[in-house]
Amino acid sequence: MIAWLKFLHIATLLLWCGGLLILPLLLARADNPVRAGEAARMRIFAHFAYNFCVSPAAVLATLAGGSLIFARWLFEPWMFAKLTLIGGLIVLHTYVGHCVARLGEEGYVRPAVPPPLLLAAGLAIMAAILVTVLAKPHLGADLMPDWLRQPLNRQLLLPPAPSR
Repeated sequence: MIAWLKFLHIATLLLWCGGLLILPLLLARADNPVRAGEAARMRIFAHFAYNFCVSPAAVLATLAGGSLIFARWLFEPWMFAKLTLIGGLIVLHTYVGHCVARLGEEGYVRPAVPPPLLLAAGLAIMAAILVTVLAKPHLGADLMPDWLRQPLNRQLLLPPAPSR
């Protein structure tokens, strides 16, 4: 079971990360189409790739990875560092999706973040995730502030749920 979850996680990660590297290259190319029909094909390809390949792969990678965390009971500090980096990948995914949507709706509009910078950010985040997973660094609890390590004994903002 765990081997299948790992396979699904890695396969969908490859598709997700590959898409996040290809789409900024496509955005960089979309402002200077060689022929008039090429711009329309780029918009259609970018829309299809993002909505039907990259986004479903991101969801499946996240579900398989979350299942692996609970199946292997991996609640280590390095795992929380990895999850933080994955949050950066999700932010990148969302911004690239925004750029693809603008490409489809308005034609080419230059993104606020240049596509080569998006590509570099994606590569940096992916490399950091890979190093974190392979090295599994020992992160001490002293990296977290005291208010995260100790209970504050405060009342919750909501009333407690009735037990019966």
